[in-house]
Amino acid sequence: MAQPASNPARRLPLRIWRRAYWRVVVLFCVCITLFPVGGFERDAIAAATAPYRFSMPVWELDHLPDKWVRRLLRAPTALAGGSGHEQRMTEVHAFFAVSHSLWSVEQQLLELQAGSPITAEVTASVDALLEQRGRLLERRDDLRPPVEETLETTIAATLESLGFRAWTGPFPPVDTVLSASPTILVTSPRDRIERQDTVTMRTGLANEDRDRIETWVEDETDLSALVLDTGGIALYPSIVVPHAGLDFALEVIAHEWVHQWLWFRPLGRRYFQGGDITTMNETVADIAGKEILELTRRRMAQIAPQSPESGEHTHSPHETLPAPDASAFSFQHEMRVTRMRVEELLAAGNVEEAETYMEERRREFVANGYRLRRLNQAYFAFHGTYATTGAAGVNVIGQQIEELRRRSPSLGDFLRTAAEFRSVADLEAYLAATDP
Repeated sequence: MAQPASNPARRLPLRIWRRAYWRVVVLFCVCITLFPVGGFERDAIAAATAPYRFSMPVWELDHLPDKWVRRLLRAPTALAGGSGHEQRMTEVHAFFAVSHSLWSVEQQLLELQAGSPITAEVTASVDALLEQRGRLLERRDDLRPPVEETLETTIAATLESLGFRAWTGPFPPVDTVLSASPTILVTSPRDRIERQDTVTMRTGLANEDRDRIETWVEDETDLSALVLDTGGIALYPSIVVPHAGLDFALEVIAHEWVHQWLWFRPLGRRYFQGGDITTMNETVADIAGKEILELTRRRMAQIAPQSPESGEHTHSPHETLPAPDASAFSFQHEMRVTRMRVEELLAAGNVEEAETYMEERRREFVANGYRLRRLNQAYFAFHGTYATTGAAGVNVIGQQIEELRRRSPSLGDFLRTAAEFRSVADLEAYLAATDP
């Protein structure tokens, strides 16, 4: 007797539960890595940030089960063939257009609500914006689940093409939430640029709250402090801001996936040692994220072209905005010049002169279209971790990682080689041994 044909509908839940199982495994490993970090914070930092802390366990409990319940509920639709490629891409572009509009409305609300006095005209404007905000939120929330699924599966396909495949796909599975990302407090000693404590706090902190935290820390310690937004964070699922556009989201999802992948390897496990090893991690993820973005964009272009009505907007979600005339003022060049001068002043022991200089430069950046709220040692300590940016000054590690990529036959080879490094010495030794 012939065997009855297997029923795909009966196999699908097993595959889904298997992927869910591995997501839980990844989450557990990530949490084990992250939670002990907070125990080393100074008392002043803990006191300053206590009312604003971001709860990782609460966030995970809110999002991980909900995400997989929705995926299971959509399983019958997926089995039936799901939405067509063009429809999915239309949803993607619509989602990012709505997200940018929502961000714009929220910025207008912040400006109106921070102003004074409150007149009848201002109140009417606020009410109208709140109504518009409600409509945009509803539309964005409707679009988000299928859009997250589309981006995850497309990036996963790119990773598989690079040789990252384990059982049902890349490990860890690509998983993200398109949502507002936490703010962080970064500190550095005043007499040198060195990233020390990093505290994760809730999203959307008002400027007065940021000022209060920074002032408290700086008054109680001899540290420079900065509270800033993040474009994404490598929890599991990762968090990626949606208002900065499709390209930014794809790059950050890929960047955070590289961090998640590295957590299971020597380089990633040493991330929280700080200093050069953190810079190595971030620079590897930065280079890989940009390349995965380009490969994924090509894949999406083959699926369906971007609609001219998609309202695509791509910009940094941080405190910098494009200058009106990029040819007249190069942000990266000017920031590199600033970093190098600050290092000279600090090395000579001229801390107050360095801080005065940074404030003067901050005003110059603002005058050229870059909204820098603060420019201090903590700013360079955070942004300088990404060794290919101007805030890093002249960074030898960044140059060495870029050289490693040039010598690697493929992006996959580059990542697998870098993942085994345990120190900068390992990187230097490898480059010396493979010197062409």
